Amino acid sequence: MDGITKSFALAVTTLSAAVIFVVAFAWFGPGASGVTSPAKAALFDENLVQSIYQKASPAVVDINVDRKVEDAFDRLGFGSGFVIDKEGHIVTNNHVIQGADRIRIGFQDGTKVEAEILGTNPANDLALLKVPSEAVANITPLTLGDSSRARPGQLAVAIGSPFGLGGSVTVGVISGLDRTLNSDISRPISGVLQTDALINPGNSGGPLLNRDGEVVGINTAIQVSFQQITPRNLGRGSIGFAVPANTLATLLTRLKENVVIRPPWLGISAASLESLLAESLDLPVDSGVYITQVMTGSPADKVGLVASGAGQGRLPGKGGDIIVAVDGVPVSAVADLIVELNKHLPGDEVTLIVVRDGEEIRITLALGEWPEDRELGSRPRNFQQPGPQDRNLPRQPLTPSTPGFSFPDLFPEKAPR
Repeated sequence: MDGITKSFALAVTTLSAAVIFVVAFAWFGPGASGVTSPAKAALFDENLVQSIYQKASPAVVDINVDRKVEDAFDRLGFGSGFVIDKEGHIVTNNHVIQGADRIRIGFQDGTKVEAEILGTNPANDLALLKVPSEAVANITPLTLGDSSRARPGQLAVAIGSPFGLGGSVTVGVISGLDRTLNSDISRPISGVLQTDALINPGNSGGPLLNRDGEVVGINTAIQVSFQQITPRNLGRGSIGFAVPANTLATLLTRLKENVVIRPPWLGISAASLESLLAESLDLPVDSGVYITQVMTGSPADKVGLVASGAGQGRLPGKGGDIIVAVDGVPVSAVADLIVELNKHLPGDEVTLIVVRDGEEIRITLALGEWPEDRELGSRPRNFQQPGPQDRNLPRQPLTPSTPGFSFPDLFPEKAPR
C-alpha cells in the first residue's frame, strides 16, 4: 500500500510541475527570459506596416454624406476615400455617395471641405469625387498598383474610417483572388480581391495596400453570417472584399469626364452551369452560361437568343441557349461572361458561340448600353443568397458603409419584376 501511495504521490507531483510550467509559460508568454517558442515570431513586420501607414494615411479621407431635408441637412451615411492626384481627385465606392445632396471630406489634419461628384460606375461600385486642388497641396497622393500581381498570402493593409474613426489601420493578407460580388445594378463585379484584414462599416471606399504602399483594391464589402450582425461582434470572422485597382485604372479617364459609366448590356438572366445542374436538366454540356430569361427589346432578344422555360423551385426550366464562348474565349460561368463583356463598350460587336439543341452556332450582336431604369439609384443593395450553381459567389456579403446593410440579385441583367 505504501508503494502505491508513494507512486501516486510522485505522479501527482510530476503532473503538478508540468501544469505549473505550462501555466507559467502561458502567463509570461513568448519572449519571457529563458523561454523560446515558435510563437515568438512576429505576425507581420511592425516597422513596415508603420512605414506604410505614415506615408499613406494622410491621403486617406473621411467621407460624410448628407441628404437635404427641407432647409437643413441630415446625415445619410459615411465612408472612406483616398486622394489619387494633386488635382484633388478622390476615389470611393459608389454605394458610399448614393443619394447624396452634400458630401463633406475630412482630412487627417482636421481640414474639412465639400466635394463634388464627377463620375460614377455603379457596375463596379466606383465613384470619383473632386475637391479644390489647394486642399491636397500638402498631401502625397496614393499610387495605384497592379492588382493582377496580387497573390494569396501577400501583405494587405486597410486604412479607413470604421464607425467614423478616421485613420484606422488593420493588417492581414490577400486571402483569395477572382471572387465575384454584385454591384448596385445587380451585375457581378469580377476579379474581386478577398482579404482577412478587418473591414467594418465606414471602411467602404478606403484603400487596400500592398507592402509597397500601393493601392491594390478599393474596400467595398464584407461577408458575415446573420448571427454575427451585432454591435459587439460585427467584424469577428468576417471576410473583406475589394474592387481591384486595375478596374479603377481602366475606368479612371472616363470617370474624370463627369459621366455615369454604364456597362455593355446583353439583356439576359443566366445561371452558371455545373455538372449537377446540367445533369438535372439533361443538357448537352456541363459548363457555360445557361440563359434563363431574355429581356424584351434587348440585344439578346434582337438576335433571337433563347431562354429556358419555367422550372420547378430554384432550378430553371429546359430549352435555353448555353453561351460557351465570347469572341473565341471560353466562358464557363456568369463571371467569365461578365469579364469578356467588360472588355467592350456599348455599341461594340461580339460573337457568341452558343449551344442550342446540342449544336454549336455563332451569333454576332451589337452590345447595348445598360438601361438607365435598371440602376438602383439611392435604394440600398438587395443582396440575396446565391444559389448552389454559383458557388463562387460569396455568401451574404455586406457593404461596409452606413446606414444599415444590404443583401444583390444573383444574376446579371435581371429582367424587371
